[in-house]
Amino acid sequence: MKIDIHELTNKSEVYFAGEQAVSLQGLNLSSHTDSSLVSVQGTVTKKGNRYLVRGNIASVIKLLCDRCTKEFEYPIHAELCKEFSADFTQVDEEDDVIHVTTSSIDLSDIIAEAVYLSLPMKSLCDEDCKGMCNVCGNNLNEKKCSCENADIDPRLENLKNIFHPQSEE
Repeated sequence: MKIDIHELTNKSEVYFAGEQAVSLQGLNLSSHTDSSLVSVQGTVTKKGNRYLVRGNIASVIKLLCDRCTKEFEYPIHAELCKEFSADFTQVDEEDDVIHVTTSSIDLSDIIAEAVYLSLPMKSLCDEDCKGMCNVCGNNLNEKKCSCENADIDPRLENLKNIFHPQSEE
């Protein structure tokens, strides 16, 4: 998404809205989605030789649950806030200012960065997701299984009877 900054010669602020496709390749999302369409809206404000971009993005991305491997939709809502400068002398490495060399500001990278930072580190379809059975592989959210969870460390096996002592007859 590109914004023409020549419109700001007569105005102090320009409103923008639209949609941008964001590539999701290489993110290890485990879903079959290669890209997502993101709705973007916001304003560009001119302050001297600097342009301040503020806005919001919204999208829904399909993810796979890390516990039960079920595909689910994850809503994304993020804010954009970035400063651009047309004057190269005002751009300092310590500042978070991007140098603009053309008559437009390209928001593609900023939108993609906001989407990437909004993705969860652990994708869960529900906070209470029970996951899959380690023995039979059933989704425990859909049905219970009768498998025994015998994955007890033999060194700690005596501790399982600590609250249910066997009667000593």
